[in-house]
Amino acid sequence: MGREGLQAWRRRARDVAGRHGAMLLLLPIVWWFATQQHYLGHAWGDDFALYVRQAKSIFNGNIGQVIADNRFNVDNAAKPGFSPYVYPWGWPLLLSPFVRLFGLDYARLKMVEIALLCGFLWVFHEILRTRLQRWMAFGVVASIGTTLAYLVHTDHLLSELPYMLAIATTFWWLDRCRRVHDRLHAASRNDLIVLGLLAVFVFNVRREGLAMIAAIVTAQLLDARGQWRVANKRRLATPLATFVAGVVGFQLLLPSALAPDYANAGLSQTWKKLQGPFRTTFASQLGLPRLRGIGLLLVFVLVVAGIVIRMWRAPRTDAPWLVFALGSLTIAGMIPAVAGRYLLAITPFGLYFAVQALAAIPITRRYRSWLAIGLLVSLVSYHLHDVEKQVGQMRDLRARGAALADGPEAPFAVAGFAAIRHFTHEDDVIAFFKVRALTLYTNRRGVQSSELPVIQERADFYLMRKVSGVPQISADEGRTMGWTVTWEDPSWVLWRVRQPIG
Repeated sequence: MGREGLQAWRRRARDVAGRHGAMLLLLPIVWWFATQQHYLGHAWGDDFALYVRQAKSIFNGNIGQVIADNRFNVDNAAKPGFSPYVYPWGWPLLLSPFVRLFGLDYARLKMVEIALLCGFLWVFHEILRTRLQRWMAFGVVASIGTTLAYLVHTDHLLSELPYMLAIATTFWWLDRCRRVHDRLHAASRNDLIVLGLLAVFVFNVRREGLAMIAAIVTAQLLDARGQWRVANKRRLATPLATFVAGVVGFQLLLPSALAPDYANAGLSQTWKKLQGPFRTTFASQLGLPRLRGIGLLLVFVLVVAGIVIRMWRAPRTDAPWLVFALGSLTIAGMIPAVAGRYLLAITPFGLYFAVQALAAIPITRRYRSWLAIGLLVSLVSYHLHDVEKQVGQMRDLRARGAALADGPEAPFAVAGFAAIRHFTHEDDVIAFFKVRALTLYTNRRGVQSSELPVIQERADFYLMRKVSGVPQISADEGRTMGWTVTWEDPSWVLWRVRQPIG
């Protein structure tokens, strides 16, 4: 490298350090904090099991078998709506090469989740810098990256963090198209095709990502305002046509339900959650889990005030964000299951609007900025106290050898799954409280139910966890029903429910 080349490299390095130095310091800290939250193995919540099976099926070539097995599991459960037959394939596609490389080494696979969180923080910071003063933008990202709700979530192989990165990347590209070409409909065809394909991926990570199309349409309408007659209609249609074509192509290659059907789903579910669970979840994801009453109300007031201010001052910039956040919140809330993780992708937008409200308080510009930055610093400091406490607790668990998750990798669970593989045939149906994990570890289909008549009618075997298993069957009750004990250890009883014919 010549003298001029070395000088140019140094200038670029100084430029990167100047613009991104704080983020380059933050992300390793976030990475370390996240690794300290990880248990060995994986917890029982078995959404991850279906994601992993789908990821494995991509390189094993048995996609149809995975879908058929889970369809059987869902249809034969006491509550068939507990799972879709197959999840959208975006997250399994991302996860697949790592499952191929590491197998079920959860310690390594969880690093993918941490990388996705850090990727989200980086990209979100990039788009915040065009909307907020430098240190306010960094403060928003730092407060998210030090919140236990996000750090702890990296301990699970679920789709929320890839969804967040996909959202941030799509909005970054949308901003780029508008910044380079001024108006979205003036962007090049290739740029608009990329925008449509990014929306396809958002939708194929989580179905509430359909709200991204509403965000893009909102940006188009605002950009075309006053120019509708001269706007290039083909360019306006390009991202939408790309989205439709991309979704159809994705469905032909990797089918999944475009609109999963859950029992009792609907807008009434969203409204119920807004009355209670979503409020406490929002507080927890802000890193203020004990915030209630007037304090939480003040936060909501700040968020609403920030929305009003931005819709008045910069609707072209922030209306797509608002439309997406509200649309995604509404769609996710319609699912009957109460899961706070569905809000993980929405909370950063709420925090952003709250900070915009603080930045608009009618005091001098200098003190206005420092007020918002000071409150963000206080929030991060509060988070760090909670993180430090949690890290200490996890270290204590590791020192005592108690950091192994109660899940399918625990020794007692390994023994139970080994018994199923040894004593049952691949065609046997096993009653178990987490059938998707059962299928992942034993290649057996299952019945998920706590109702004895359902187990008797549909299962060949029942792996009952002693003490906590439901239903609990005593030896006398088993004999009365004609059940026999095939295998038993201190944690499990493997009951044969139906005797083999002949």
